[in-house]
Amino acid sequence: MQIAQNIADIPPSVHRKVVSIAERKRREGKVIYNFSQGQPGLPPDAESLRAFSDKLLKQPFEISKYVETKGLFPLRQALSDDIKKYGSVDVAPDQFVVTDGALEGLNLSLSCLTKPGDRVLLLEPCYSVYWDLLQFHELKAFTVSQQLEDGFQPNPEELKKALDPDVAAIILCSPDNPTSRIISKEAAGTIIDAVVEKGIPLLYDEAYKHILYEGEHLWIHNHTGLAENLVSLSSFSKDLAIPGFRLGYMFGPKAFIEQVTKVKAMTSICSPTPSQHLALCYFENGRKEPYLQKVLPVYRRRRDALFHAITSNLPLVRVIRPDAGMYLFPDFSAYLDRLHLSDIDFSLGLAEEAEVIALPGSISGPNGRSHLRMCFVGETEEKLEAGALKLAEYISRR
Repeated sequence: MQIAQNIADIPPSVHRKVVSIAERKRREGKVIYNFSQGQPGLPPDAESLRAFSDKLLKQPFEISKYVETKGLFPLRQALSDDIKKYGSVDVAPDQFVVTDGALEGLNLSLSCLTKPGDRVLLLEPCYSVYWDLLQFHELKAFTVSQQLEDGFQPNPEELKKALDPDVAAIILCSPDNPTSRIISKEAAGTIIDAVVEKGIPLLYDEAYKHILYEGEHLWIHNHTGLAENLVSLSSFSKDLAIPGFRLGYMFGPKAFIEQVTKVKAMTSICSPTPSQHLALCYFENGRKEPYLQKVLPVYRRRRDALFHAITSNLPLVRVIRPDAGMYLFPDFSAYLDRLHLSDIDFSLGLAEEAEVIALPGSISGPNGRSHLRMCFVGETEEKLEAGALKLAEYISRR
């Protein structure tokens, strides 16, 4: 059977390989120190779950049936109200599409906006799946680097040189994955100016916009002239802690959304109806803000615990404590150079020999080499500290 070349050319996922080691170790009864998971470590809001369960038992057919491809209208209305509340952004419910996570929204956007051979601008290191999606759609990555010494902010002058009309789309993630940085107003302004002037579509991945500690999300949506080329992509996986329910949403210009809806009808018909009703329960019960007020202080303490554990036990590591997001992205080059190891080999050995699970930074792009992506929201403070100590001990044994 002949496999399509663009699929065959996508290398096996190192991320999945690391996770499979963790699962095997767990089956063997080993204690796992898991820094690899890209999901919150606290359960969803109990009151919303009870309201959803009650609704499901009382209206099983209603909750289980197909809904229109754009998604439940009450949920889209709630989303419209929500972005107006938090970002003073006024978008009609018909300009929203409920998606199977933010990733489906990105996939749909690339399907509608690009053709094979087009160039897409990435700020790298970036979310590792962006690279796979570009290969899947037979697109060319055009990159601007983000360096730790600059707080992972892209250089505005580099951005100006890269932003030309030959770029078919820009993908911007803020707060970022894997670096957790919030894009600066200066860098965002450079991107916005090019989008407005040259008509380049901007895909704004805002999946972590509510995972904030000291920082503020940059709501760029009301910038004059931007709305006609701006697509916002969001997820319920992070702020409401329901990643397995596979639910996100996107909004953008009305004509674009109609094309997206057409493609989604051919791929998934509609996003999971039960998941949509659960998300609606958060809004109907007014539970979103109280839930965030409850969990964010926990995530902040976990961030601080991991940051302190790394700086205390691994003094040669360069690391930034982020204002937002779920990850530290420390640079281990001082140790890896001494050990003559790539970040991939180091990550695999760390998982096999020490049960410490972290993702190699190079899967996020060339500027991620010698870094590790370490999620801090998924484990207790005690396990974060113990995992960092085990990591340091592993290095000392090599």
